[in-house]
Amino acid sequence: MASALPRPRLFSRPEFQQLVDTGLLAGERVELLDGTILTTSPQNTPHAAVVNRLNYRLMRSCGSDVHIRIQSPISLDAYNQPEPDVVVCLPNPLDYAESHPQPDQILLVMEVAEASLRQDRERKAGIYARSGIPEYWIVDLVHRCIEVMTDPNAAAQRYERMRTYELGHKIPLLHDKQVAVSDILPPPPTKPEDD
Repeated sequence: MASALPRPRLFSRPEFQQLVDTGLLAGERVELLDGTILTTSPQNTPHAAVVNRLNYRLMRSCGSDVHIRIQSPISLDAYNQPEPDVVVCLPNPLDYAESHPQPDQILLVMEVAEASLRQDRERKAGIYARSGIPEYWIVDLVHRCIEVMTDPNAAAQRYERMRTYELGHKIPLLHDKQVAVSDILPPPPTKPEDD
């Protein structure tokens, strides 16, 4: 008689939320991706600076037309509750106090990527596209550019269009606004001068 191979135990969103609510995961930054609980890396200084720049620019550009969430959960389906760096949602009368935003309430998701670049481009892009998130940005700190993905194809779990914006470019934003890449990316690190 053959024994069954061990397989990972996947968590549903309600099970994951119960773990969070009981404090079992207290002190850890975690998210649920495809039923797997993953810890997220601590933020370094450039990452934190970009998240704050995005928040500032979005608030100035969009104002009260949208609700901006910073490193907060979103509820995508039965097995996905990621915590993107920035989410732009439709306004909610209770500011999402009763439930996390769901796909039909989300306008734009942004991830700031350095060590997480591969996961953000592959796994998270697939999850966001499958969920029908209309626009997904990856702020690539490694190559100092911003990848903007649109036209989600849920069946193929990918975005049909991707454009890369570099310093000097402006990115179209909600409500016919634009944001300059230089307003998001921090200046390059300064090199010490030789004596």
